[in-house]
Amino acid sequence: MMFIADFPPFRPFPFLGNRHVQTIASFLAPVGPSKNPTERYVVTTRDDDVVVIHDNIPKNWITGDRIAIVVHGLGGSHRSTYVRRLAQKLRREGFRTIRIDQRGVGDAESLSRGHAHAAAVDDLTAVIAAVHEMSPLSPLTLVGFSLGGNLVLNLIGRWGHDHPTFVDSAIAVAPPIDLLYCTGHLRQWGNRCYDAFFCARLRWSVQRRRRLVANLIDNGLTPLPTRLVDFDDQFIAPVAGFTGANEYYRAASSGPVLRNIELPTLIIVAEDDPLVPFEVFQHWVMSPSVDLLTARYGGHLGFIGPTRGDPDSYWLDWRLVRWIVDHDRRVADLRVERFGRCSEPGRS
Repeated sequence: MMFIADFPPFRPFPFLGNRHVQTIASFLAPVGPSKNPTERYVVTTRDDDVVVIHDNIPKNWITGDRIAIVVHGLGGSHRSTYVRRLAQKLRREGFRTIRIDQRGVGDAESLSRGHAHAAAVDDLTAVIAAVHEMSPLSPLTLVGFSLGGNLVLNLIGRWGHDHPTFVDSAIAVAPPIDLLYCTGHLRQWGNRCYDAFFCARLRWSVQRRRRLVANLIDNGLTPLPTRLVDFDDQFIAPVAGFTGANEYYRAASSGPVLRNIELPTLIIVAEDDPLVPFEVFQHWVMSPSVDLLTARYGGHLGFIGPTRGDPDSYWLDWRLVRWIVDHDRRVADLRVERFGRCSEPGRS
């Protein structure tokens, strides 16, 4: 049985040691085509909007085997490199994967009336319910990257003791658990390029969707802001039903509910992450069910370097895969133990 203390430490390649280089290299890294067919499904949300999920079933997967639901980050989709890399590796290990396109991104771009936002726990709940209906006997692992990781933590923290029994584990990579603090960090001089990058992508998306979607939920804001906090305050928050960025960030941040998490949960962060400052994880109390794995280097969703025993240089991918494999084995062993006890004479 492997614990996070047994994971090999991450060390970057000498030419990829810089945190910005790690972040950009991971974003640009090529991903080979998947050999597994993908089925696409539209999921209706609580407010009668839609998101899209992409279902990949390994050849030897059978009903009741584990399913991993993978949630992308800000500006991402089911096509994001980090999502596709993980999904391919999980499928090779025999796990069925569900990749989500949140509202207005990927294949949901022209289908959704609304927009992806960090507080959309109801949308993730709708996806979980749809996947459970597709395979009621399967245990589910939730995996979220960056803003998607914060969304996963926010949901399972709100669940607390009342989580669905079929959702038995979760992972969050580089989650911005305090959005007000993290957006302030992006306004610092060395990180403003990320603020400009994400805001430019969001502005482009809204402008494009205004042409594509006839019934788009829109407040008609023109011109759209060029800073992320202003974009959230003046566009995302109002169209999502919040009075402004402060209310939106309070509702979306998972930090206050981390103490309530009851599922086995892994959080992976890098101390040099340029988007999510490491000190934010010292501001909030975490449940004993949460393991925090930190690396000195890695940037934001990077972690590219030479690793002993891994088939390739994507250290992050293999830590996620190994953790899920190990958790699945532990759950299977517990089932065998319980069955054995129930079958002993005098037991009922």
